[in-house]
Amino acid sequence: MISMRFMAASLFACLIAGGAGAAALRVSPINLDLKASSPTGTVRVWEDGLRPVKVQVRVFRWTKVNGKDRLDPTTDVVASPPVTTLKPGTENSIRVVRVSKKPIVGTESYRLLIDQLPEAGRKTPGQVSVMIRHSIPVRFTD
Repeated sequence: MISMRFMAASLFACLIAGGAGAAALRVSPINLDLKASSPTGTVRVWEDGLRPVKVQVRVFRWTKVNGKDRLDPTTDVVASPPVTTLKPGTENSIRVVRVSKKPIVGTESYRLLIDQLPEAGRKTPGQVSVMIRHSIPVRFTD
């Protein structure tokens, strides 16, 4: 009975210690609703983990086709910086800008994808690395 309790306590301690260095990538706001007259927005990202995290930012045109989400590459809207490294406990701002000169008719919808990139050479046998992806809706209206 004692050995079973010891094993359970040891397993619990390993699980807690194993997650201690995990990334905690946060974003705010969780959506952007922008007007054609002011086609620029900002998203803030934070890293609350214990190690630096490399982040990639991409923008896709977002449409629905037969009831399913469809993401297509676009150059109408850009995000800057497209890649950044966040040190533990720091934050960064990502600017989102509609650069297209075409007039907006109704609403244009996009998705801003903020991906945590895997650390090069940091694979540990027997562990699964889970990367974080934030998918933020961005809408422009006339």
